[in-house]
Amino acid sequence: MKVFISAPYERGSVQGNCITAERLVSFFLDSGVDASVLYLGDRVGAGDVLVALHARKSRHFIDDFLLLNAGGRVVVYLTGTDLYSDIRGGCEVCLSSLELADVIVISQGASMASVPDAFKSKVVVVHKSIDLPEGFVSDLELVDDGDEALEVGLISVVGHLRAVKQPFLAVEALSVLNEECEVELVLLGNVVDAEMLEIGEEWCRRESRFRWFRGVEHVDALRWVRRSLVTVNSSLAEGGANSVGESIVLGVPVLATRVEGNVGMLGEDYEGYFGVGDVGELAALMKRVLVDAVFLSRLREQVGVRAGLLRPEREKLGWMQLLENIL
Repeated sequence: MKVFISAPYERGSVQGNCITAERLVSFFLDSGVDASVLYLGDRVGAGDVLVALHARKSRHFIDDFLLLNAGGRVVVYLTGTDLYSDIRGGCEVCLSSLELADVIVISQGASMASVPDAFKSKVVVVHKSIDLPEGFVSDLELVDDGDEALEVGLISVVGHLRAVKQPFLAVEALSVLNEECEVELVLLGNVVDAEMLEIGEEWCRRESRFRWFRGVEHVDALRWVRRSLVTVNSSLAEGGANSVGESIVLGVPVLATRVEGNVGMLGEDYEGYFGVGDVGELAALMKRVLVDAVFLSRLREQVGVRAGLLRPEREKLGWMQLLENIL
């Protein structure tokens, strides 16, 4: 069996889709399946299955694969952009990719609501997993004392800077907090949308409690997360962010917008949600985790319960069962 996974970005990109593609390849190879990633500019070859990440951006991979492999199977793995932008906007390329798909995969059940009714029968939920770098946890300088963590007051935002991510909402919320609040906010991510550069630099000048680190290696970003009181995901839309999953498996609560992708990962009853774009509500949550140890402990317990859904062996089993069912 030969499986291709398409990631519609250049080789070496650290986009979330590319991280997902490499994770899937490792699952398939570990299970004895011949698998490889197709990056932007790569050519499709003879194969049995194409897992297409991004229904719109991977459409040319789908067309080439079906042209070369008449009996091949297509699995469209819906991303956040697919679910909450392209499909909602009626993108014809995206919808036609769903027509061609034998199976449609979403990474958590909450996203089913955004799949058009005509395609729901094709959908399979395979929970996204998080596999930390080998030896990562033992290599950390851990903060074991909850009181010490509260005193440090470190809050981190992880993700590349795009408008849909609202990366500076936490800085806006920080400016609402009283200056006496002992808090440090770090933003870890590179600029994707050009207009973000000027905004970020202006916030660095205006807010002394905010620091922005670009070009941070993945393992170093994870170290920041592990030392944080909480992380913040302020996205307008999410399909299931790697950064949210990493925070969960590290036992670090997430203050997150109540959007489908976040709810699917953190659970319907999670207490750390705020409204999309609601600076005041986010500021109130940030203050609460800084001063209310009981609330912070409850959030930690809640993410601890969700961590089991993100085990790599669980996702690997889901993908292998999917391949078995379609071939």
